[in-house]
Amino acid sequence: MRKIKTDKQDGRTMIESIAYIMVMITLTVTVAMVVNSGYHKYECSVIQQQLTDLKKVIMQRYAADGQYANVKWDDLCADGVGPRSLMPTRVCEKDSEGNQSCHCAFQKGKHAFDGPVSIGKGDCASEGEQEYCQTYWIEFDELPADVCAQLALKAWDVTEGSDLERMVVNTKIWGWGYSPIVTEGGAKPLPAVVQDVSEQCQDGYVNKIRWYYN
Repeated sequence: MRKIKTDKQDGRTMIESIAYIMVMITLTVTVAMVVNSGYHKYECSVIQQQLTDLKKVIMQRYAADGQYANVKWDDLCADGVGPRSLMPTRVCEKDSEGNQSCHCAFQKGKHAFDGPVSIGKGDCASEGEQEYCQTYWIEFDELPADVCAQLALKAWDVTEGSDLERMVVNTKIWGWGYSPIVTEGGAKPLPAVVQDVSEQCQDGYVNKIRWYYN
């Protein structure tokens, strides 16, 4: 026997729909207010520039290698290259013969909000006895919620020639739209949208973003 929908059911469905819409509006407005607020505005522009500068330094430093298996702070410290505001403390020592060697006192830099900045090799494969890495990553940790949102929602260049391969915000992954991690792995396509970012960027200095470049 065909079940007849009652006015009560219609009313409930409408109320549930309105409630869902109101939740989404609240999320959107909240994140939009955070992103567009003046709070941390200057520091956020600084941190974006720090990321851009560090990316350029890594690409230039390892261009001769043709790959990124050796990406590490020690190389940048020893060579005295890299954005000064991000560099870990550099320590130089002389051996008994007077030869000087330099290294990082710590293996992490510091971004504009005093959180750690890490770098490293990304996706790698072995070619004989040599490791070949097509990507490297930069990670900013201990980010406040509003900065996390601004960085995640930045209009990243995601065209075919973009060097940004993917972005990980806490546990959520975004990737280039035609990459296997999106088409087969279930990652979200870049650029990120407000709803997804609002679910990932948490209150407090607890957020971490990692960018993979090729």
